[in-house]
Amino acid sequence: MVALQNLVVLALSVVALAFPTPTTEASDLFKRAISGAAAGKCGNNAFTATKVNEAASAAASRVAQGSQGQVGRNKYPHKFNNREGFKFLPGCSAPFYEFPILQSKVYTGENPGPDRVVIGSVNGADAAYCGLITHTGAGGNNFVQCDSA
Repeated sequence: MVALQNLVVLALSVVALAFPTPTTEASDLFKRAISGAAAGKCGNNAFTATKVNEAASAAASRVAQGSQGQVGRNKYPHKFNNREGFKFLPGCSAPFYEFPILQSKVYTGENPGPDRVVIGSVNGADAAYCGLITHTGAGGNNFVQCDSA
């Protein structure tokens, strides 16, 4: 009987050890290094360098996931073709991706608002911050560049 109890305990221990333990660090797998993030102002919305970096990092993470990482009705982040011919920061090259930047939190699929962070030079876990753009003050569905803070 004692041997049977030991066998049951051993079997349950093996099963318990075989299951992975959830950790809070899973999100670290998708953190991306963003170079050049800086504060900016789009219309009346001012964004700190920290907010810009958070949005740009989320965009890079989602780009790395491919189409499965896209969120929202307009499937962000998506390619930004720069039809307006904006001059982005040095070290930022196409393809460019636009992603909503919000005052209160990182975009997860809700109303995107008018403001976007643009990233480029995506290379694996890295991307470059290119700039901020907004629909505020632009005609139709066009963009204008935001001011540096």
